[in-house]
Amino acid sequence: MGIKGRVVTFLMVLIINSLYMSFYFYRDGYVSWFEIIGLPIMLTFAWWFGKQYDIAIYFSEKDILTTLYNRRFVEKYITALKDQNFALLLLDVNDFKVINDVYGHKAGDQYLMAIAAQLKKSVKEKDILARWGGDEFLIITPGTKKKENLAEMIDKIHQNLRDVSPVEVEIRVSIGAALYPSEGKTFDDLLKLADKNMYSMKALKHG
Repeated sequence: MGIKGRVVTFLMVLIINSLYMSFYFYRDGYVSWFEIIGLPIMLTFAWWFGKQYDIAIYFSEKDILTTLYNRRFVEKYITALKDQNFALLLLDVNDFKVINDVYGHKAGDQYLMAIAAQLKKSVKEKDILARWGGDEFLIITPGTKKKENLAEMIDKIHQNLRDVSPVEVEIRVSIGAALYPSEGKTFDDLLKLADKNMYSMKALKHG
């Protein structure tokens, strides 16, 4: 979580209060104890209000359950990638409904959190990892030009997911990918193609 809100409000109050006290010192030749004691109190409140702003910004861009990025962040971030190649991967959890039906929604939440933790270990620092909704996750890998370049990461995802499971059901996902700009010029086009490829992969596994 960033500290921009805290820093900005802290500095604003400090500057305004310093100008205020300078004015009265210039006019009266002194600054009262009330004004001196009031400064740290005001700075404390400024830091607190700034923290609330930082928390609000953090949760406006993060999924509360998994702490991954959410749709809102992805849709904002994607506009900054128009001039470079990237790959979009859509992941769907296989048989997630079974987890919820057999073990309950609490176990389903644990299942999703375990998947999120393993996905974090599977991607590079520059990659964007998000919970797209429900049991779907999305990965954006800037600089990727060929699907062959995704093979190592996809293998790593499957291997990491095989290593853990909060319930007695093996975690499996189906993954579909699409490349910008060679396979789609818009974000919606890439999503549709990745979704199509993902369900083709899911059908092969169930075939």
